Amino acid sequence: MNYYFAPMEGITGYIYRRVHYAFYPGLDRYYIPFIVPKEKKCLSAKEREDVLPEHNCGINAIPQIMTNKAEEFLRMAKFLCQEYGYTKINLNLGCPSKTVVSKKRGSGFLSVPDQLREFLEEVCNGLAAFGAELSVKTRIGKDKPDEFLNLLDIFAQFPLSELIVHPRVQSDYYEHDPRKEAFVQAYQIFADADCQLCYNGDLFCVSDYVKLCAQFPNLKAVMMGRGLLKNPMLADELKVRGNGGCDMQDGQTPYFKRFQSDAAEEDERKRRYAMYRQIQKEYSVVLSGDKNVLFKMKELWFYMCQDFTEPQRYWKKIKKAQSLSDFDTAVLALCTEQRLLDGMSNEAWAGSCMG
Repeated sequence: MNYYFAPMEGITGYIYRRVHYAFYPGLDRYYIPFIVPKEKKCLSAKEREDVLPEHNCGINAIPQIMTNKAEEFLRMAKFLCQEYGYTKINLNLGCPSKTVVSKKRGSGFLSVPDQLREFLEEVCNGLAAFGAELSVKTRIGKDKPDEFLNLLDIFAQFPLSELIVHPRVQSDYYEHDPRKEAFVQAYQIFADADCQLCYNGDLFCVSDYVKLCAQFPNLKAVMMGRGLLKNPMLADELKVRGNGGCDMQDGQTPYFKRFQSDAAEEDERKRRYAMYRQIQKEYSVVLSGDKNVLFKMKELWFYMCQDFTEPQRYWKKIKKAQSLSDFDTAVLALCTEQRLLDGMSNEAWAGSCMG
């Protein structure tokens, strides 16, 4: 099984990727948040910093492009390949943002399948000229799941290196359960194809993963986003799932004992805190003013605090902090006074999420 980190705009930039890899080097790929091609210049300063090879040393990083115009995609892909040495490019067909969808980009592009087919034909022909591979990250439709079969027929016509499926339609955003019945359709077509199939969506803990693998035993790759932000060691937990730690507590729900001792759990809390401090340190170098750094850290800890017991009162202090020193005091208290959750089911994860 291959384990990927999903691209999350504003959070999983090169600083986060680099630090996460240093503390948790178990992932096979990190996908770079999407680039939208521009007419007058190739990359913004922020985008350039994100794709620079020296900012992704040792990391298998894959850039993602979001556009509905083949010439824009090819121009950006050629630039990324020739200037920075990338050989794999990902197409974003999954972003559900209304401002993106209104322009027929991201998951909005799925609403015009004939145009999508023409786009993929031109892009695949163009990429072949400079030896680049195309992968696609997609939702299962714009409005209805029954759009997916037609989309799968389109994808099957082209030499994609990988199809990453998030089994929700655009209008679902990130609500409701993933539509596994739609992923079954992709699995039946692509499980044994040259194009590798990857599942993405609501993988928050080992029990989620165990149930997914039981349903799709030949699956070769999974992509995680929010689950890894909450629990940076999630990929490591998945890799040791068969090492005597998984059983059936209630006869139905897979259970995984995350820590074999109190000392191991305490060490992990210290590692989380050290990772956070390194991320803060690196952002302080490139961002002007503590307020900008503070915003980044609050965005990160919205997810990270959810992997602790009783995080609510700590989150209130974290959210209200007006200085980095107050913020750090609140985070340190959480990491010192509370424990990391153990053996949660998906329902427990959902219950711990705070808006």
